[in-house]
Amino acid sequence: MARRSQDNGGSVNLFPFLSILVCIIGCLTLIIVVINLIAMSKGEGQTTEEVDRAKEYVLLEKEKEEKQKELDELKQLIEDLIQQNKDSIQTRDKLATLKEMLDNQEEIDQSREELIAKFNILQETNTKLVSDEAFLKEEIKKKEEEIARRKLPPEEAALQVRPSGSASNTRPFFAEISDRGVYIHKSLSGDPEPIPIAALNQSKEFIELLNTVAAQPYNRLIFLVRGSPGAVDTLNKASALVGSYNQSKGTEIIPGKLPLPGEGKVDLQMFAQFLEP
Repeated sequence: MARRSQDNGGSVNLFPFLSILVCIIGCLTLIIVVINLIAMSKGEGQTTEEVDRAKEYVLLEKEKEEKQKELDELKQLIEDLIQQNKDSIQTRDKLATLKEMLDNQEEIDQSREELIAKFNILQETNTKLVSDEAFLKEEIKKKEEEIARRKLPPEEAALQVRPSGSASNTRPFFAEISDRGVYIHKSLSGDPEPIPIAALNQSKEFIELLNTVAAQPYNRLIFLVRGSPGAVDTLNKASALVGSYNQSKGTEIIPGKLPLPGEGKVDLQMFAQFLEP
């Protein structure tokens, strides 16, 4: 018992080893906290201008993204409009082509109708010419047979045409009217130029005669009318053609009429100065 009390009086009260470790850990923790606080104080120590710039940068980035999105939408809209314009141009070109085809078709139809009408006229004229040719051949054959039977040369009884009191400065142009057609007299010795009645409406020679008569006011067209019933029909057709010419050209050709009694050859010696030899 005495020994125990002696040991208690001589010992020293020191920290245990674990307590020392705890203190070291606490000091290190305190150091780490202080270092973090210093770092945080440095981060929070930015100026107001820098913060505003950062905010402005964020806003600008956001606005840039929005602008880029709007730009993409505008590009897409422009591409759509360009495509629509191309489609409109193609549609317009197709419509123009269809309209041109329609107009050409109308012209073709009109031309076809005109050609059909002209063909019908020419066919009718050709039929009439064939008939006239057959008739003339038959008449020539009859005359030749009659001449051969009589053994005499053909007699030509002249029908002299005399002036009828026209003015001295009047120049006559003669067209003989018979039941088979019109004969234009240009020469004293040569045969007159025949125009079959079926081809009278299409005759360039008759139109040239009317052009010559209409060229000067003192020119005069004279119809020498045979005394056959068919010649009256030919006279009516020739007069109608002159009337149509006057209406289309604005002229005033008034043909004179002289009857030719008989079937003899026309004698125009009294008008030699106006005719070819």
